[in-house]
Amino acid sequence: MTGIERLTSNGVATLLAMGKGFGKSAPCSASWRLRATLLTGFLTFSLFHPATLFSQAPYIPPSDPLVKEKLAQWQDLKFGLLMHWGPYSQWGVVESWSICPEDEPWCRRDSSHGKTYYEYVKNYEALQTTFNPTAFDPGKWAEAAKDAGMKYVVFTTKHHDGFCMFDTKLTDYKVTSPRCPFHGDPRANIAKQVFDAFRSAGLWTGAYFSKPDWHCPYYWWPYFPPKDRNVNYLPSRYPERWQQFKDFTYGQIEELMSDYGKMDILWLDGGQVRPLNTIDTTVSWQKAIAIDQDIDMPRIAAMARKHQPGLLVVDRTVGGEYENYITPEGHVPEKDPGVPWETCMPMGTSWSWVPNEKYKSTEEIIRTLAQVVTRGGSLLLNVGPRPDGRWDSTAYQRLADVGAWLKTNGEAIYGTRASTWETHGAIGCTQSKDGRTHYLLGEAKGVPWSFAWKGREMPMATLLATGQVLRLKTGQPGFLMLELPPGAEQGGVVVVKIEG
Repeated sequence: MTGIERLTSNGVATLLAMGKGFGKSAPCSASWRLRATLLTGFLTFSLFHPATLFSQAPYIPPSDPLVKEKLAQWQDLKFGLLMHWGPYSQWGVVESWSICPEDEPWCRRDSSHGKTYYEYVKNYEALQTTFNPTAFDPGKWAEAAKDAGMKYVVFTTKHHDGFCMFDTKLTDYKVTSPRCPFHGDPRANIAKQVFDAFRSAGLWTGAYFSKPDWHCPYYWWPYFPPKDRNVNYLPSRYPERWQQFKDFTYGQIEELMSDYGKMDILWLDGGQVRPLNTIDTTVSWQKAIAIDQDIDMPRIAAMARKHQPGLLVVDRTVGGEYENYITPEGHVPEKDPGVPWETCMPMGTSWSWVPNEKYKSTEEIIRTLAQVVTRGGSLLLNVGPRPDGRWDSTAYQRLADVGAWLKTNGEAIYGTRASTWETHGAIGCTQSKDGRTHYLLGEAKGVPWSFAWKGREMPMATLLATGQVLRLKTGQPGFLMLELPPGAEQGGVVVVKIEG
C-alpha cells in the first residue's frame, strides 16, 4: 500500500506489509515482529501524525453526473472485501515487496529462496511455474462475503510484481500463460471468475491495479539495476521508453474495463507513479519521489469511463479529480475527513496469506466498522487466499459472525451518513439521510452514554437488536443520558435508535 509502516487499530506498530501503491503487508522473516515492536515509539510520532497521514492534493468532487450518482450510491454500501492474491502466497511472504531493494531493511529475504538479490528475483518470478490453485472457488467466497453483509469486492488483478491474475494479451507473466500449471483449468482467468461470481451474488466489482510494474521492462529497465520502488531510469531522458510504459498501462487497464463485464471501481495503487507537480514534500514518503512519473490519468480515466460509464476511479494518495474517494490505510481517522473515504485494512496482520495468521477478533472487526461508519466512511476488509485457492477457516468464521451482527444492526450502517451530534461514552453516531433517525453505536462497559439534544420534547430511544425502550434522562445542559440494560454488553457493539 503506502510503503509506510502503519498502526493497527489496537495501537501496535506492525509494519503491515500493505501490498499496495505505497505499503507492505506480511512478515518476511521471524524477526519481523520484534523489529516492529522496537520501532513502535518512533513510528507512532513520525509516521502516524495526522498531518503526515492526510497531507495530499485537495479533494475535487466529480463533475460527471453519472460519477456523482455512483459515488453517492457507493457511500451507502459501507462494507467491502479486498483480496491480495498471487503466486507469492506459495512462499507465505509479503506480496511483491521482497523484490524491491528499497524495502530490504524491513523485509528480509529468506536466503533459502536465493543467495543473491538476482537469484531471489529469478526464483520469485519462477513461482509462476508452480502456481496451481486447484481449490479455487470464487462462488464460495462470494457467498461468504454476501452473508457477511459486504456489498462490494476489490480484487488484485495485478500487484507491483507485475504478475497478472487476468488474461492480459500484453505480457506472458500471467496466470493464463502456458508457463503456469493452472493455465489449462477452465477457471484460469482468475480475475474474470472472481468478478463474475461476486457480480452474480449481487456485489459491486472493483479492479485493484498496480500502476508500478516491477516486471515490465518499460518500468524497471533491465539495462539499469532497480534501486527503489520507482522507475529505474529518467523518463525525461528516455521518453520513448516511458511512452511504451504508458501505453502498456493504458492497454492493460483497457482490457480490464472492456473484457470483464460491468465494473464499478478502478482502484489504482502505487502512489509514486504520479505527476511531479502533485508531490507534497511535507509528506515523508513523498520526499523520495524525485522523478516525474506521469502516466496521463486524463487519458486513462476517459477511456475507462467510455467502457464503464459512471466508473469510480481511485488514484490513491494522488488527490485531484481522479481520486473519487480517499483511502486511509490500516487505520481509522480520528474524525470525519469531510470527503468520501474508505479505510482498507487486513483481517489479520498481513495483506497476503501467511502461515499461522493472527486474525482480528469478531469484536474488533465490528468495532472498527462502527468507528469507520460513524465517521462517514466505508470499511474495505482484506482476506488473503492460500496458494491452493482456499481461505483459512477462521476468515469464514469471522465473516459469518460479522454478518450475524449486521443482520440485526445493519439499519444503523447501510445507507446512513455520519451524524454531527456530539456524543460521550459511545463510539459515535450515524443518521438516516433525512436526518430524522439517529443511531448511537458503542460498547456497554458500564459508562453512561449521552448525546447532544436540542429538541423541546424527549425523543424515543430503543435498543435496535430487541426493540426494548430505554429510559432517557437529562444530563449536562443540552445533553440527554441513557443507560444500557443489563446483558446488552454480550453483543459487543450495541446500537440505540433515537427517534423524535
